[in-house]
Amino acid sequence: MNPWLVLLIPVLPGVSAALLALFGSRLPYNAIGGLASASVAGSLAIVLSFCGAGIFGAGQPVDFDAGPWISTQAFQAGLHLRLDSVSLCMCLLVTFFGFLITVYSIGYMRHDSEQGRFFASLNLFVASMLTLVLADNLVLIFLGWEGVGLCSYLLIGHYWEQEDVPLAAYRAFFVNRIGDVFFLLGVFSIFSLFGTVSLSELAAHGPALAHIHSGKAAMAAFFLLGGAFAKSAQAPLHVWLADAMAGPTPVSALIHAATMVTAGVYLLARLDWLYAVSPEARFIIAVCALVTLVLGAVLAMVQTDIKKILAYSTLSNLALMFLALAAGSTGAGMLHLFGHAFFKALLFLAAGSVIVAAHHEQDVRNLRGVLKKLPITNIAFLIGCIGGAGLIPYLAAGFFSKEAVLGAIEEAEFSGFGITLSGRVVHAIVVAVETLSVIYLFRLYGYLRSDATGPAFPKPAHGNHALAGNGANSAHGADASHAHGGANHGGDIKERSPAIQAVLALLILAAPIFGVLSASPAFSFLGKGLVWSAITGGADEPVGVTLAQALPFLIVNIVLAGLVFAAFSNTKRREALLGRLKGLKLGAYGPLARKFYFDDVYAALIVVPLKGAAYLSRLVLENIFTGIITVTGWLGRGFSLGLRRLQTGKAHQYAIGVLLAVFLLAFYLGGH
Repeated sequence: MNPWLVLLIPVLPGVSAALLALFGSRLPYNAIGGLASASVAGSLAIVLSFCGAGIFGAGQPVDFDAGPWISTQAFQAGLHLRLDSVSLCMCLLVTFFGFLITVYSIGYMRHDSEQGRFFASLNLFVASMLTLVLADNLVLIFLGWEGVGLCSYLLIGHYWEQEDVPLAAYRAFFVNRIGDVFFLLGVFSIFSLFGTVSLSELAAHGPALAHIHSGKAAMAAFFLLGGAFAKSAQAPLHVWLADAMAGPTPVSALIHAATMVTAGVYLLARLDWLYAVSPEARFIIAVCALVTLVLGAVLAMVQTDIKKILAYSTLSNLALMFLALAAGSTGAGMLHLFGHAFFKALLFLAAGSVIVAAHHEQDVRNLRGVLKKLPITNIAFLIGCIGGAGLIPYLAAGFFSKEAVLGAIEEAEFSGFGITLSGRVVHAIVVAVETLSVIYLFRLYGYLRSDATGPAFPKPAHGNHALAGNGANSAHGADASHAHGGANHGGDIKERSPAIQAVLALLILAAPIFGVLSASPAFSFLGKGLVWSAITGGADEPVGVTLAQALPFLIVNIVLAGLVFAAFSNTKRREALLGRLKGLKLGAYGPLARKFYFDDVYAALIVVPLKGAAYLSRLVLENIFTGIITVTGWLGRGFSLGLRRLQTGKAHQYAIGVLLAVFLLAFYLGGH
């Protein structure tokens, strides 16, 4: 295969992004969407052409190496892209979902006022992520890393006129800049220890040297961990992810399914050999992932914004991936990354279809029964819920990936800093928390399939209602007021865009296909292990859980899903249940209403001190500058008054002054 084709994979959407940024405002809408979609489709076609080249598994990678990109006497970083089994799978993921979401956006953003800017940012997002996964050195990875961070800021803040949206975009940007500082420190530490930043060289020679210098290796691992935690929203750097829902729904789908939040998982999977020699780093991963798992699942239970429920679900699923990495199973973590992409893309894109059909309402309490009028979206939502809850093998994209993670956790032991966590204990916690995913997903589905007829549309000033809620649910008004340019769309609730329907229909088929191909050997009637072999570079797959072992949990979760759906799809039962749970948030300052106080802690430790320092600095600087300017004015005024007194206009005074000057000059010269 021609190595130049590897370069074209990120270049095609990158060139499209540049063209749309320069000329998008002059092009008709269909041309904008067509160019954006065609560029990602071209990258997808190139990636598919490599699938038959023997790269999957332990096959020979394809390299594009243009030589040194940054070169000094002591440091070199090449423009080196490598397409191996793992990066090929990631490219398939990014281009497949990037293409579908771009096509979906054509239907979703048709009435937006800044379409060229949106699609340019979307293409650049895909190009940056492709650069990240193809890069063979950490410096080039950092270039893609910064690219996805920039694009997330641009896309989350797409509706920049909305009051809360710029702050949400800035928050995501700021938290990720904290992670970037840690990432750079990790790159410097890696280079100082190993003398290279090339992933292929590090994988070949790094493990032996890391064992010798385990302390320095652990320091590098901790620094890189900070970058991964920020990008993949792990506690305590998870606070930006829910705010990212301020952007358009296709952006939320792209961030959560295929791009930004997967970057941290991918980085740690690539550097698994480094974490193998640092049990303390793996212990930190496990502890933070457990906290994130609980936070995501519990907060998803109490949200009323359809997108924020799914956002907190992503937190919980990202935590599963990190737990697999902490257990030493990159295969299980990457498998769940792919399974999660399928069902989360289904859920977000189906949610977007609901939002468009319901005239940009996002509060699930106002969306009762809406899916009864949206047949394709209803099927997509149900398949997504089944996948997210891991209910039915093969049909659920997430069933086998979750089982792989649970199996890896159960067999592991997490030790560090003199503390040991048994894998069985962690496994029991994860199983208990994962049961909550059944509850919050089918609570959501129950609302959308409720026996109520749903709200009356259109609502007056339909963009404003979204900002009237509490702090946990107040940032979702952007789609409402801008996705269709603020236009008043009357009429019944119905599926409005053929592009949206086509993408949902394709994903309805694709998710179960992935479920079949990801089946473990104990379950698989195919017995191929195709997905596992591809994403691990040919590693042997564990046998996995058998049907007999999984059946009791499946039955319990299916029954629980049925009970939750029955409770929330019936108005009387739902209101009775919610009446009993009314005090769950414990008021405006309860842990659930305040998102477990992370925002309050950050405000107390960072925001308030910075504001105080800024205020004191302003006072000091203002007083100093005011004092300097005032004293300077006084001196200038006094000097001018003195000079003015010398200008009397009387000749005899000037003569006396000249004689005095001559006398003083003669006296001075006579002394020498």
